[in-house]
Amino acid sequence: MAKRIRIDKGVALQSFHSVIPAEIIAEINEVIDRSFGNTPLRAQSGEIAAELIRRGDAFRQLEEAICSDARAKAAKFGQIDLPLKPFHVLRCASKATGAESNNRHYDSHLLTLLIPLQLAPDGVSNGDLVMYRRPRLSVSTPGNVVCKMRHGFLRSLPLTWRRWLTLHDLRRGNCARIPVQVGSVYAFNGFAIQHGNLDVEVGQRRTLLIHYYDPGHSLGLSEMLRRGRIPAKR
Repeated sequence: MAKRIRIDKGVALQSFHSVIPAEIIAEINEVIDRSFGNTPLRAQSGEIAAELIRRGDAFRQLEEAICSDARAKAAKFGQIDLPLKPFHVLRCASKATGAESNNRHYDSHLLTLLIPLQLAPDGVSNGDLVMYRRPRLSVSTPGNVVCKMRHGFLRSLPLTWRRWLTLHDLRRGNCARIPVQVGSVYAFNGFAIQHGNLDVEVGQRRTLLIHYYDPGHSLGLSEMLRRGRIPAKR
């Protein structure tokens, strides 16, 4: 059953509960353990995980419906000729990957599906998704590039500073902390909504992210960053 979580006026995160069977989640985690060991890198190609998830009829039907709706919305703004191939990322966050945490950003794609595979223990630093309340309503290519550069500067700050900024924004109500459930699917427009993740102090948090429909507002910068963060296939 779908549920819409309101972040602010005109901004929402759609959640679809218990879409991925527990046995498929377990199989994906076994693949991660065999492939990457106890401390996998934060970002890896998620194509294998996505292939396993697409075995289920429920996810395939949901994916088709969400993507169809996203394309229809994009068409209203003249965005018709969009790349159809999705981009898959497997992210494993732990205390060892703090450099990649508390990094607010916008995605390069119009639609993001977040699928939790394993959660860290509850606490202040458990890797929860953080979504900012004010969406950007219009985007130009120069403005998007400047925004990415600004976020790049924030990424260079020490973890303690980035964590303080995130918690400060949470206290002031500038953003919302979004708890998630393993096996559920969460859909949002990461191109319009600034978001990030808290760091993880204990355990490991694993998520599969599937991005769709890059409108090409980064002058190739996003593609270059993706190649740098995700190891090439061997």
